[in-house]
Amino acid sequence: MNTVRTLAKNTSVLFLSQMIGYVLAFFYTLYSARYLGTTNFGIISFATAISGLFAIFTDLGLSTLTIREVARDKSRTYKYLGNHGTIKLILSIITMIVLVAFVNIGVFNDTTKYVVYLIGSSVIIDAFSGTFTSMFRAYEQMEYQSIAEIINAVTMFIGVMICVFTKQSVIAVAMVYLISTVIVLIYDFAMCSKNYGLIHFQVDFKFWKYLIFNAFPLAITSIFALISFKMNTILLNMLTTSAVVGEYTAAFNLMQALIFIPTVYSTAVLPLFSKFYVDDPEMLNYTYKKSLKYLSILSIPIAMGTTILADKIILFIYGPAYVNTIPILELIIWALPAIFLSYILGTSIASINKQHETMKATFICLLFSTIGNFILIKLFGGVGAAMITVLNEVSMVIFYIYIMHKYGYSVPLKEIIIKPLLASIVMGAVIYVLNLDLFVSIIIGVIVYFAMIFILRTFNDEDISIIKQLLPAKVNEKLEKLGR
Repeated sequence: MNTVRTLAKNTSVLFLSQMIGYVLAFFYTLYSARYLGTTNFGIISFATAISGLFAIFTDLGLSTLTIREVARDKSRTYKYLGNHGTIKLILSIITMIVLVAFVNIGVFNDTTKYVVYLIGSSVIIDAFSGTFTSMFRAYEQMEYQSIAEIINAVTMFIGVMICVFTKQSVIAVAMVYLISTVIVLIYDFAMCSKNYGLIHFQVDFKFWKYLIFNAFPLAITSIFALISFKMNTILLNMLTTSAVVGEYTAAFNLMQALIFIPTVYSTAVLPLFSKFYVDDPEMLNYTYKKSLKYLSILSIPIAMGTTILADKIILFIYGPAYVNTIPILELIIWALPAIFLSYILGTSIASINKQHETMKATFICLLFSTIGNFILIKLFGGVGAAMITVLNEVSMVIFYIYIMHKYGYSVPLKEIIIKPLLASIVMGAVIYVLNLDLFVSIIIGVIVYFAMIFILRTFNDEDISIIKQLLPAKVNEKLEKLGR
């Protein structure tokens, strides 16, 4: 299977599993929220949030490092699997102990404690499963990860439905989280053992030092970026009213819902980039530029269309009560193209072993986000928070582009930004002037945008060749006949 087909296959299966997971999660969250009521659902939400926060410390960049190194040299599989697994097990146990201590120090009732124990255990087990998921990614066999995600979503859905219809307690609902992750762990362990060999826990302190030193910048970068991304919500809670927080969060969630697209793509492309860096640097440069181009072509029109249709989108999804969310959405959606690009740029930087360079960039952006949010939220409320979100993400992209350019990987801005932006402006003007129904406007916008993309010759012969590689041979034969 060639590179294009491999990338398309991995991206497709991950995208499919994400969509199935989102749909099932929507339903089991909806049913559990209605059944449990605000108090008990709040306990579940708190346990999930606090466990997710602690789970950051169970990986510390080890998974990304393992994917990168094993993708380059499969003979290192057992060494990475054994040592990564041992470190992950130790970190998971320590994290769980700290989580239990935190809950017991705090003023929480017994029900909340039990729910945190159960959901916390599920999150820790899921983090340990990441050891096996790293191998799936390194070997570019994302179908195993996709099946695991579908198993988790289906198990959660069935478990929650059973709890709802048999009228179980909130603790029973929390138990579903634990059971689901245990089933996924068993599946991951079985598939990893079958394909790459049984895990043998290893203790090689010299190798551990190497792992931690190289993974540490990835961990710090992720933590800084996460805090920076969430800083606006934190400060909004401190400086404004609950109503403003709700208005901002409504827009933020719509933008955030689309981030799974670059997440899926960067997950699929990391092992390829890592191999190309060692085996074929020219191919890395080529694939890196094409990735930036295609994600720009996808994200810029989404931002433009959302800005023009923001009022229709908000009224359709949230209703008239959220009219103040409209200007926030018009602004914050422009963080999306920057986020799409930053995912690929960050993946590229990690694949060329320059992850240490990203710490400075993310720390500067964290400071900028904190100071900027404090000033602009006081002046403009939710709109101010949206401004800083966009500026912060754009700043991150600029820093990342500088790092890549520094090491010989330039960014062709004309192809990546200018042409998709021009096509998006024309599309936006058309749907603004026509002022039709939301869904009709979306359909017309898509048609106009892709028409402009071809008029501007955004797709060259290389892009057409890539598209042909994705099509079945019979389809290509028919296209060639039509061309004659």
